[in-house]
Amino acid sequence: MSLIRTDYFLSPYQTGKWVLEVSGAHFIINDDTKKLVDILSRAQNYEEATVQFNSDFENHDLNETEFTSFTEKVFEGIPIFNNSTIEVKESKSYIKFQKELLKPSTAGKIASLITFLFNKKLFWITFSLLVLLEIIIMVTTSLSSFTNLSPLWILAIYTSTMFLHELGHIAACRKFTGKNGEIGFGIYFIFPVLYSNISSVWHASKQERVITNLAGIYMQLLCMFILYGLYLLTHNASLLYLAYFIAFYCLLQVFPFIRSDGYWLLSDLTSTSNLLQKSETEVRSFISKPFGWLKEKKEKKVFLLGYGLFNYAILIYFITTQLIFNWKGVLYFPVYIFNTIKQVLTLQFDKMTFDNSLITVVIFYILLFNNISNITKNISASIDKKRDR
Repeated sequence: MSLIRTDYFLSPYQTGKWVLEVSGAHFIINDDTKKLVDILSRAQNYEEATVQFNSDFENHDLNETEFTSFTEKVFEGIPIFNNSTIEVKESKSYIKFQKELLKPSTAGKIASLITFLFNKKLFWITFSLLVLLEIIIMVTTSLSSFTNLSPLWILAIYTSTMFLHELGHIAACRKFTGKNGEIGFGIYFIFPVLYSNISSVWHASKQERVITNLAGIYMQLLCMFILYGLYLLTHNASLLYLAYFIAFYCLLQVFPFIRSDGYWLLSDLTSTSNLLQKSETEVRSFISKPFGWLKEKKEKKVFLLGYGLFNYAILIYFITTQLIFNWKGVLYFPVYIFNTIKQVLTLQFDKMTFDNSLITVVIFYILLFNNISNITKNISASIDKKRDR
């Protein structure tokens, strides 16, 4: 019998690193830890494992007790052992009140109908052409004539395309890994959103992870293409506006400064997990000890510092300009949300309006909420550390 459980899954992540999946959680381990997993999986007892470990790692000469203690320390927090009592803590999601809408099996069956769209060559050619069309639509479309479009139309199209967005993520993940999670519903800030569980994509190659990150935008751009085609046939201005709305939303998704598709895309392109947290740590390290940071600077640290500083610069610039030049919209937004909810609850759909100028205000409140939340968590963490001393 193996010393460790047999239901784990290992796959290469990048040079010198591996993804270890245990109990649905994913851990990045190095080559040496992977070798240790292999030793433990083949050994029948710790005596046999100790001998093999000392043979494979020539600079070690541990006895059985020392080896047992060593392995327990290496896998502290990872439930790799048989009958492990370690509970894997789920990461706190930025999406609250999550509710499963489609089980993994159901989502997978539906997604299997469109997995052909994620053939790598087909994807890159089609995606490039769709991005070109997106740019054309955004540059050539004037919004001045779209003041009377019903919010119900926008909501209906938005909901439909967002479902296809999440289905795209599921389809790509399923194609490249053979596995997928659920599609669900939750609340982001104060807005209802859909989400998809594609944690299995950790086991895909970098290109496959990039395609999976772009899969949601890809599906929405296909919707944009269809709407724009219908506009060219019918000259219905509402169809053009909806195509523009989707194009604009896809553009926002690419920005890597909030946890959108662009954030996960940059994280995978740079092979950096927990990108926001690591960049914030690097910024704090630089501010507290700039000369010490410069002495030990590395290429990855420079990237994280640059990303963190640029992130803060964009944040400060955007919030400042909104407070100076759009303060009326900022103050009016809570009233607009209250009135809209009231109109929905009282079925007064004819009175509902969509104000284009509030799009930037929505982004303002999301960024503000995220940063207040992060500051609160950091203060809480600092207090907890002081209590533990």
